[in-house]
Amino acid sequence: MPTFTVRVIDRNGEPQGGCRVRLAFTGATRGMSDAESSAANDGCADFDNYDEGLAEVFVDGRSYGRHTFRDGYEITITK
Repeated sequence: MPTFTVRVIDRNGEPQGGCRVRLAFTGATRGMSDAESSAANDGCADFDNYDEGLAEVFVDGRSYGRHTFRDGYEITITK
């Protein structure tokens, strides 16, 4: 199954650890991912075993838009 990464940074490009990241997948049967916490050292939250496709990214409950996820993709969110 695919692996996706969401990297959370601040406006200065510094990684933001401890952020709660969730993905809301498009499609009637897909739903929300489990919450993942971004790592302190690199700001990354990894998502495993979800199908590829369009998903809305939420960081600490706020939407940061829709992105298409493919295996190995990394999306960077500036919080």
